[in-house]
Amino acid sequence: MVSGSKKLLGFWDMLSISLGQIIGTGVVVLTGISISMTGYGAPWAFILALAIVAIPTICIAALGSAIPSTGGNYTYVRDLLGHKTSFIYLALLIAGQVILASFAIGFAEYADALIPNLNLTLVAGMIMVLCYLANLLGIKTAARFQSLMVVVLIVSLLLYITLGLSNVDEFRVYLEPELIFPSGIGGFFAAAFLLRLSLIGSEFVSEFGGEMENPGKLIPLVMGVSLLVVTVLYLGIAIVATGVLPLEEVRGKNLAATAQVIFSPGVYVAFIGGGVMLSLVTSLNAIFAWCTRGLYMATEDGWLPEKLAVKNRFGTPYIYLSLFFVVGITPILTGLSLNYVAILGNAVGAIFGLFPVVALYNLSRVRPEAYANAPFKLPVLATKVLPVLAVCIYAYGIYSSWEFIGNTGWIALMAYMVVVVTYVLYREPTVLKKLSCKRNPNRNLLEVR
Repeated sequence: MVSGSKKLLGFWDMLSISLGQIIGTGVVVLTGISISMTGYGAPWAFILALAIVAIPTICIAALGSAIPSTGGNYTYVRDLLGHKTSFIYLALLIAGQVILASFAIGFAEYADALIPNLNLTLVAGMIMVLCYLANLLGIKTAARFQSLMVVVLIVSLLLYITLGLSNVDEFRVYLEPELIFPSGIGGFFAAAFLLRLSLIGSEFVSEFGGEMENPGKLIPLVMGVSLLVVTVLYLGIAIVATGVLPLEEVRGKNLAATAQVIFSPGVYVAFIGGGVMLSLVTSLNAIFAWCTRGLYMATEDGWLPEKLAVKNRFGTPYIYLSLFFVVGITPILTGLSLNYVAILGNAVGAIFGLFPVVALYNLSRVRPEAYANAPFKLPVLATKVLPVLAVCIYAYGIYSSWEFIGNTGWIALMAYMVVVVTYVLYREPTVLKKLSCKRNPNRNLLEVR
């Protein structure tokens, strides 16, 4: 926790950030793809996706409850896996935020569907700048901005579900195995794993551990409520997306196909603008809201020069926020496609996402007192088994993305990691000195490895 920091964020602030992070590219882009893989099994695939996502989410929730702090995932890795590993995790996290571009590009493509012949690069860049500026004004301003957008977003999706369900005439198709598993169990699982991308995001509320009220209880509560709300929404959306029109007309299509049928032209435009497009903005804004926390904590540990962590009058570390802005806008300016950016970002996300999950394995041994006093505590056996299961899931995700990303993308990532490891070895003496000064009898931060 940042010394002297003021608790700013409550349940509703964190829930809006979490929901805004989760509801985004996944549901508006991946639903149609999952229908092409599972047919009427799409709603059930969302349930399996929830089970897949729940495993790493529970791991992060347990860590957040036991050792809440600003820059949560970074500090979990530092305290439980070692200081060098924590900076490698952070470097991968920075690279993975190329996914910021996917939300902005997706927004521009939907805007073009409403107003043809727009300059997509200009629109994507403008929405990226908007969210960047909102977060420059401070986390409380960004949270209020997020809260307003999430309310409009959820109302739009509920309207889609409510009006859409009245147009669904046959529900028995969702109970017939041959219609649920048209591509077999393997195809069904592949669709569910793809849909997990539409459910991830709640784990990043742990990044605000030092800036929220009662984080030990609030972090797991927000994660659980977020996943429950989103899953119910997605089930309704999947039923409407598959039940209003014949499957042949919606396979591989986004939500606009059914929205045109169930809405009047004016409401359709409002839904695309207030639902689909806004969901992309909330995801983009949510990432900007949490992404600098780990870098700020790494600066306190000595990994980066202190002058880089300087804050503006709103308390925002603007240099670090600008770094993520550059990472996010670069794919837009270089013309990368939405599919490539999304898959690349999620593949790198699967890699860095392993680090804090694996950290749970060491919690009860390295921080026994924190583990014992956690409001949300897993059995010791679960802290060992769940990380192993999560590693298997993430490994499959990385493997499934390998061919699409291509050798060039992976070689570039490996070259980046060589630079990172070299920097870690160069900077480590400074870090060890600073960490040594910070240690005291009342705070067992880590065992230097």
